[in-house]
Amino acid sequence: MTVQDDERERELVRLFNLQWDASHQRGGVDAVLELPLVGKKIQFEVEVKSTTDETISTARDVGMPHIEKWRRKFFIIGFYTKEKGRPELKRCLCLTPDDMEPWIVSVERKILTDFKLAALSSKRLEPDDLFEVCGEQEIYTVADAKKLHKRQWTATQYDAAQDITVNGKKRISQQKMLEILKLRSQYISERGATLNNPHITKTHLARFIGTDREIKDNWAANIRAIGVEFYRLNQKHPSVLDIGKTKKK
Repeated sequence: MTVQDDERERELVRLFNLQWDASHQRGGVDAVLELPLVGKKIQFEVEVKSTTDETISTARDVGMPHIEKWRRKFFIIGFYTKEKGRPELKRCLCLTPDDMEPWIVSVERKILTDFKLAALSSKRLEPDDLFEVCGEQEIYTVADAKKLHKRQWTATQYDAAQDITVNGKKRISQQKMLEILKLRSQYISERGATLNNPHITKTHLARFIGTDREIKDNWAANIRAIGVEFYRLNQKHPSVLDIGKTKKK
């Protein structure tokens, strides 16, 4: 993200009075919308986007994890002027998961077949394939597993992969190593199935211009009204995060 993009998105977070994670450490969550309701508090994760154009860029190497993540989020999109210097905010769209679903489905359709193929092909690997790639051994070590997953796995993941103990030392069985090989095969195949930066289209966004989803003032109040209405109609939606009860005054 460029410095300018970051500044615009921080501005949007302030206007809408959201909780902002500047380092995006919360699993890639830009911001959080918290709604105190009668007797309880709920949260929605929010994807914050800005543009000086009519379409919205998304992310590199978009795959099924992006699809799953986007389906649980509200989207705030700020449209800015193209003038030199500091772009000025013209208007915003606040879109619910239901609003975004048609576009998300259109992206999913482009990659779903390849992701299914990646999953099916990796499941068909046999012990002989393991021996061909990793050598035929009775037991394997973390060092063997690291040849496959390298730094993409954490120390905790490598430790959990050691499913047997031999002479007092943790080791990886043939069966477990085959599972690790299948995961690597699926990962490699899925990398080829991703899309590079699919844009949220002008056609999709245009249908919300002139509706209550277009916000030009009373930013914080309007997004909360949209959030409350979405919750009222979709209390079991996976985007709804119940964070506890409100305190009685």
